[in-house]
Amino acid sequence: MLSRNAVLACRAGFTLIELLISMVLTSLVAGAIVQLLLRQQRFYNSTGDLINTRQQIRQAAAMLPADLRGISSVGGDISVMSDSALEFRSVFGSSVVCANTLGKLSTVPRVLSKGSTMTSWSRLPVVGDSLLVYNDSSSFAATDDAWTKHQITAVTSVTGNVANGCPSASGLTQAGDLTANNPSYQLTLSPAASSKVLVGSAIRFFRRVRYRMYKDTDNQWYLGFYDCLPGRLPAACNPTQSIAGPFQPYAAGATSGVQFAYYDSTGAVTANPFQVARISLIVRGQAGSLLNLSGAGATVFRDSLRIEIGLRNRR
Repeated sequence: MLSRNAVLACRAGFTLIELLISMVLTSLVAGAIVQLLLRQQRFYNSTGDLINTRQQIRQAAAMLPADLRGISSVGGDISVMSDSALEFRSVFGSSVVCANTLGKLSTVPRVLSKGSTMTSWSRLPVVGDSLLVYNDSSSFAATDDAWTKHQITAVTSVTGNVANGCPSASGLTQAGDLTANNPSYQLTLSPAASSKVLVGSAIRFFRRVRYRMYKDTDNQWYLGFYDCLPGRLPAACNPTQSIAGPFQPYAAGATSGVQFAYYDSTGAVTANPFQVARISLIVRGQAGSLLNLSGAGATVFRDSLRIEIGLRNRR
């Protein structure tokens, strides 16, 4: 029989050199895998930052044109204009006069059973908002027709087929149109509406708003928005709210993150708010962190978009 030492000598095993070689190979493979995973993570993070930067640019490009096109420069809507900010009267709704009761105007309800739409707004009018109403006057001549401006001092919800709401006698509604969830709104105005404002006259509701580029507490630059409502407490104007960004830092020139430019009907640059016919907006996005898509080195990703907005109401 074989001795115990002979049996142990016959057993298979690894030498120290073999173990060292296997450990080196394992570490090389593991290092390659870790490097690949880090590269993939860096790629995905950079791709996410790139997509987010372009989304912020598109968000600014989607929001502003719809608001700016309704500006009437000749009507005095623009109050402040600079290369980094624009303040103006923003239209948020329209309706039709259904009743004029001693200078108080009532609106057509938003939903009508016959399917037509005469009232549309992004938010309900409140005390402090303003409106323009078309005054046809009593003459057949067009020279006395005008839009008159009023401030809303009270808003009263009116339901039912009653005279101070939107009665079916106006020809604009049917008896069942006015309900608790679908009222007419009687608006008390300052100054009171003229008796010459007739049933069927158009109403445009607006509020003073401001878009501006500003630096937030994180030291990044954003496109901000606020609106102003007379009588609002504790302050008439809301704090600035970020709506898109971050963008490239503000700079007076061709590198600013948000840049407004104003042109008259001839295409010349103008500083006169009553002569603005076109607004040019350039948005320059900047990623919040360094991007490294190729692995060659981290860089700051930047992209830009230019939008031309022609105003509807201009000379």
